[in-house]
Amino acid sequence: MLIVQNCRVWEWFDKDQLEGGWSGTSITIKDGRFVNGGVGVGDGTNNDCRVVDAGGRCLLPGLIDSHIHVQMLGETRYMLNLSSCTSIKGPGGLIEAIAAHMKKYPEASNVVGVHWDQEKLGRFPSSKDLDSVCPTKPCWLWRSCWHIGVGNSKVLSACKAEEWKGEGGVVERDEDGRLTGILKERACEIVSSALGEIKEEEKIKLISEGLDLCRTSGLTTVQSNELNKGSAAYEKLQREGKLKTRVFMTPMCDELDVTEPPLPRVVDEGRMLSFNRVKIFGDGSLGAGTAAIEGEREKGKGVLINTDEEMVSKIKLADSLGWRLEIHAIGDLAATQVLDALEEAGVGPDKRPILTHCQVLSEDLIRRMNEMNVIANVQPSFVPTDMEWVEKRLTKEKQEWSYCWKTLIQQGVRVAGGSDAPVESPSPLLGMYDAMRRMSRTDGRSFRPEESLTFSQALAIYTLEGAYACGAEEELGSIENGYIGDCVLVEDDEANGWERLKDMKPWMVVVGGEVVYEENAKGRREEGEEEREKSEGPRLEGPFIPGKGGGFFCACVLRGKACNAEKSIDASGLVI
Repeated sequence: MLIVQNCRVWEWFDKDQLEGGWSGTSITIKDGRFVNGGVGVGDGTNNDCRVVDAGGRCLLPGLIDSHIHVQMLGETRYMLNLSSCTSIKGPGGLIEAIAAHMKKYPEASNVVGVHWDQEKLGRFPSSKDLDSVCPTKPCWLWRSCWHIGVGNSKVLSACKAEEWKGEGGVVERDEDGRLTGILKERACEIVSSALGEIKEEEKIKLISEGLDLCRTSGLTTVQSNELNKGSAAYEKLQREGKLKTRVFMTPMCDELDVTEPPLPRVVDEGRMLSFNRVKIFGDGSLGAGTAAIEGEREKGKGVLINTDEEMVSKIKLADSLGWRLEIHAIGDLAATQVLDALEEAGVGPDKRPILTHCQVLSEDLIRRMNEMNVIANVQPSFVPTDMEWVEKRLTKEKQEWSYCWKTLIQQGVRVAGGSDAPVESPSPLLGMYDAMRRMSRTDGRSFRPEESLTFSQALAIYTLEGAYACGAEEELGSIENGYIGDCVLVEDDEANGWERLKDMKPWMVVVGGEVVYEENAKGRREEGEEEREKSEGPRLEGPFIPGKGGGFFCACVLRGKACNAEKSIDASGLVI
């Protein structure tokens, strides 16, 4: 039994309207669930009972990330971070960063980097740029969105980029027909497919490290998009009692087209591990120029990953096997394709299909989403990141229906919040802050402030609505009698308008009545986890999205050591 006293407990007064407030000063969790209406009872004299004095802090329902890539979050701890690069060449430039990394780790057989942005660099990097600093070993660099990357000549040759003729991607060429080094969307699959698969024990380690970052950021539940072949790693962690964050895993729909496709399942009675939906890609990303926007595709912009027929076929296959659908659609053209396909495939409102990202919509699309009970899976932290350039990319008319979280809620669409980590920080508290403020990280400007959410609404998209997206709204997302005992203690900053949320760390995280994180507590991680086992290190696998990065690794991993050369830690605890 766990009793938390001397706290302000959040209660939902009207779940339909996403309205709640502070009610009560203590809670009790017994046998993994809230009891006595969630109100704390007892004096803690029972040896099996722990009593926590919260010191006046705020107790929130368990926080849920509705779209994240846990394994990739663990993998990024070993990658060359390029987010601070402000040019291709010169001080602070991308070439300088690669050179410094190679000098520090000369034994590395490959170099992988992540988080470059052409807006900061002044232009897109090219294979020639990479060849100038890394001519003798493969070098692959992912853009911050993970939808496009650039490789040097060694990579392009190894993956036979010159020969790629696939659909749903681009192998970019210059005016003379020569490869630039840029690969987009499904074209990126050839980079990793040529490099083999990750070992199971390494996959378990990377997933564990990703979950550790989730837990210390304040998450109690994650809805993680992974390859289905990673399910064995999750199930092993669950069997061994090492799964301390609730996981709803979302494999790729393309993995269903096999002789014995995986089927939806709940692995354990405590709902620590579940598989109930699959992921399909509709388009690319705004930052990479591959999002499918109405009126722009005929100009050579944007990528629809699937034809209309392919989208319908994939949806029908998944639905016939009992899977729910989560479909990535950033542009309004992609969203239209998805909604049309769902209707043609006969996916009714009871199936709760999910439209992930939905950054550019329209009045008609929002109406259809409400009628079809399509959940909007949004990433509030995209707003401060994307606003640095979105006004240049979208027309005024498009901007009116972009990142319109409040409008979606007002029009009756269920809106769940996520991070898309490692694209953004996994911190749900930062996500709530961004949903409320929508402010630039650099100059304090706010993008479409009329779409800002209240504290109650921001909390709801990471609790009530996240639980609805899981299909577990009768067990998660609220502190009330009989619900699973997930909750998070945070500092009380209400008097300050919750301004400190952007830098806030949780004080305590509870999953199923078990305290899985405490501020300043020792032994947060499993014994021996800090000392990395000596091995050849993890290969980074997969095609063109978070959770499936490029197939390279740096020398620090080869030596079984942590890479500290290009890493820093942001306020959420994410290694960047």
